[in-house]
Amino acid sequence: MNTTIIKDFLLQLAFIAVLILSMQIFFAERSNGENNRRVKIILSVIFGVCILFCMSFPVYTNSDFHIDIRIVPLMLGTLYLGSRTGIILSAIIILYRLYLGGVAELLTTTLVLVCSMPVFLYALEYFDKGNKYKRIQISLLLTVCYCLIGMLTVFVLRGFTLQALQVQLLHFTISIAVVLFFTALNETIQDIIRKNRQLQSDVKEAEIAFLRSQIKPHFLYNALNSIAALCLDEPRKAKELTYDLSQYLRSGFNFKQLGSLTTIENELELVKAYINIEKARFGPRLGVEYDVEANMDILIPPLILQPLVENAIRHGLMSNLRGGTVKISVKQEEDAVIHITIEDNGCGMSERQRDEILKLNADKTGIGLWNISERIRLLYGNSIRIESAEGMGTKVIFDIPAQTVRQIGG
Repeated sequence: MNTTIIKDFLLQLAFIAVLILSMQIFFAERSNGENNRRVKIILSVIFGVCILFCMSFPVYTNSDFHIDIRIVPLMLGTLYLGSRTGIILSAIIILYRLYLGGVAELLTTTLVLVCSMPVFLYALEYFDKGNKYKRIQISLLLTVCYCLIGMLTVFVLRGFTLQALQVQLLHFTISIAVVLFFTALNETIQDIIRKNRQLQSDVKEAEIAFLRSQIKPHFLYNALNSIAALCLDEPRKAKELTYDLSQYLRSGFNFKQLGSLTTIENELELVKAYINIEKARFGPRLGVEYDVEANMDILIPPLILQPLVENAIRHGLMSNLRGGTVKISVKQEEDAVIHITIEDNGCGMSERQRDEILKLNADKTGIGLWNISERIRLLYGNSIRIESAEGMGTKVIFDIPAQTVRQIGG
């Protein structure tokens, strides 16, 4: 008898282990963003299948009792997927028990769930806020609660016997051991996944910070050269521009927060400050047009526009004597996307130049478009687009999500 009972429990345990843990590992990195709801639905279905399997192949004793470890998928589904999943899984248990037949069994199952599920749902808040060991403790306490309710229900409805007590104690012991095993293993997996995500986030932030730190001296070098050119002929103008530059640096650079964003309004102020410095140097040769139709509080990466404007001016317009015009377009589309375009009517570039300019080349002193493209790729998963023709000008285009400070803050 004991050997058969152990084999039946191991069958249920193996099925749950293979199905639940393999699926949780597979979906772990996908359980965020837009896929979160879909992943939860799939995992809920898996937990439901595990419950049906446990109830379909219960462990039979020498008496008329049969037990299973449906508590494991019910517990994990409720604690990790939320109250809605717990209620759905409870409904599956009751409906399947109704399908299997047996008035006493149906009544027992229903009473146990009605009494224990409110406790499960109440504990959800503490489980979500708890650390690894706190979660294990909560799952064990809930298992004890579930088993005790089941034991009392059986004794009340079917009477107390020594054989019934032995069966319930067996179920109690195995349920505690299995829940402890699965919860501890699941928490270990979740902990590894969290650390891996944090490591990936740290690497991404470090790379973004490196790219941003490149832009800072790059901009300062060119801006100070522009001011230096005015010092002899127009010292008052150079003084004004130096003050503007100090104000620009004070308000525009904050590298304490690696992943920080700025508003469109702040970024455009930085662009205007840079253009004022360049216009003081190049005079009427440099024309600027703004086409802004967007919420000025929308967040964008800092120093994402100024390097593009600088490229347009330095390499597109001022490479010929007549100069030209740079157009800065920031438009908010209906699908919650900000469409940004930096366009110039300068010298343009060939197709080969367009391909080469987005490649990192250690021999090049400039970082420009490659830098911007990498930052956008790291932050949003897409990249910039370049449209250009020799002698006609260049257009740099990219899209980012339209998010405001209020939306980011929740």
